[in-house]
Amino acid sequence: MEIENRYGKLINYLTDYIYTVTIQDGEVVDTFHGLGCVSVTGYTSDDYKINPELWYNMVPQKDRAQVLEKARLALAGEETLPLEHRIIHRDGTTRWIRNKIIVTKDADGIPIAYDGLINDITALKKAQAAEAIKNRQLIQADKMASLGILVSGIAHEINNPNNFILLNIQLFSKIWKDVAPILDLYHAENGDFSIAGISYAASKEKIAQSLEGILIGSERIQNITKRLTDYAKTDSGILNESVDINKVVSMAIVITNTLIKKSTTKFSVDYGKDLPRIRGNAQQLEQVVITLINNACQALVRTTEEIHIVTYFDRLRGKVRIKVRDEGIGIKEEDLKYIMDPFFTTKRDMGGTGLGLSVSYNIVKNHGGSLILKSEPNKGTTARLSLPMETETE
Repeated sequence: MEIENRYGKLINYLTDYIYTVTIQDGEVVDTFHGLGCVSVTGYTSDDYKINPELWYNMVPQKDRAQVLEKARLALAGEETLPLEHRIIHRDGTTRWIRNKIIVTKDADGIPIAYDGLINDITALKKAQAAEAIKNRQLIQADKMASLGILVSGIAHEINNPNNFILLNIQLFSKIWKDVAPILDLYHAENGDFSIAGISYAASKEKIAQSLEGILIGSERIQNITKRLTDYAKTDSGILNESVDINKVVSMAIVITNTLIKKSTTKFSVDYGKDLPRIRGNAQQLEQVVITLINNACQALVRTTEEIHIVTYFDRLRGKVRIKVRDEGIGIKEEDLKYIMDPFFTTKRDMGGTGLGLSVSYNIVKNHGGSLILKSEPNKGTTARLSLPMETETE
């Protein structure tokens, strides 16, 4: 008896608990659940006897069909593979269990009982989920690193011919300034004449404007490629830079400019004056603002809907803040509480991964700040990013 008790305790420890279902004429006539069932399910063996349907009522609707099918096969005397499924504990929490059934038959091969071995695998499932999230984040990080290399390479390739344009247009602008007075004198003495099929009087202003436009356009390309190259640089991860939030927002707008123009005709930004600097990592914060702008653009249904960005200093709380407000579709209340969770997305059909806001939230948190979203369906969303101002000690 002592050895049996010791073995019983050992089995309960290894399997969490055992249950037995007695069968007669293909019907359940009795059930018994081991002592371990209380810790796993919150219910006693007597609870199962009082409520014969408790064993499957505690199973979530999504898992119920496969659990009932497994029980049906066991009643028919068929061996089944172990089944992993969820249960709702008496305290309302969700647990994962692994259920292995062994059927017992009489001399005629008729099933007379089956025993179930239950393992609580909740901790294992959580570890697997955490590992899956980590692996996906690593994959995403690898993609972003590859994208950074690609962006840097493209920016370099664009910069080479653009430098040629920039140098030459500066030369031609100087030439035009020297030539224009001579042409003006010739025009005054000899009357109008043709340049490239257009009269000098009509083309003079256009030539000057064209040269200036080419110079401005080339300088803009140079500025964009420089910012793209800076953005693609490997992030040191160190949060000790003295960061100008207005420059962070400006950089993010340059990166997302094409998407902004495609999404709305009503984009505006108000930069706060004399904002205190914050201590952190400018590249990481740019990533956060880019995510917020991308989300705002994707939320818009019509190009007449507005996106407005404002930066300001909350003196009372010593916080430098960025607000990104859009007039888009908004977020449902039931989704809003999960919006910062890894891989939760309301844009799965648009290719959303659910990583943008999760990564952004962690970046802001590491900077000692906060990221809050307020939204109403069909009325838009406001994202507020708050960061502590840099102190004199820092």
